[in-house]
Amino acid sequence: MTRRDRLEWLLTAINAVEDLVQSKLEARRREKGDGTEETELDEQLQICMEELRVASEELINLRDRLEIERQRYADLFDFAPEAYVETDASGAIREANRAAARLLQVPQEHLVGKPLALFITEAKRRRFRTNLASIVQKGPAAQLEWDSEVQTRAGNVVEVQIAAAPVRGEGASPGGARCMLRARNGGATAPGVQEDGEPAPDSR
Repeated sequence: MTRRDRLEWLLTAINAVEDLVQSKLEARRREKGDGTEETELDEQLQICMEELRVASEELINLRDRLEIERQRYADLFDFAPEAYVETDASGAIREANRAAARLLQVPQEHLVGKPLALFITEAKRRRFRTNLASIVQKGPAAQLEWDSEVQTRAGNVVEVQIAAAPVRGEGASPGGARCMLRARNGGATAPGVQEDGEPAPDSR
């Protein structure tokens, strides 16, 4: 369960309790009729309602702030000039930014779910898998950098430097790794590649 999911669950629970307390208050008012003074229990129920409203408002504000931060992070990740890829513990791609799509010559939406090792040349694949597994197993303290090669969808081989660090999982879910792939030629885009990762049309 993600942090947002937990907040939504808490809000749902608070709203349910708020509805229950409100119905209790209304029922007591109907039973007593007009002009009857409120008892200590009535006052306690009113206080409980106010506290629930305050808690609900605070959670909504927190949820909104988290959403703003999440979107800010997503924008920074997606528009970063370097190629970034986040994988799960097995090495399957969970997220890839635009620069990664350009580098690998694959549209972003088609990268998700594919093993990142699929884009590493066969000669470098074993070391890549070993390093990725080491990062996931060692946890927060692990960070590795090494030279490798990626092979694009069009078959171009690009020398890259990979910097990888672990990513913590949400709750009981397994973690993964975030990899930055920097092309050794000084750019993150393979020759003849459009912004969306598709091969550029023939200019002839």
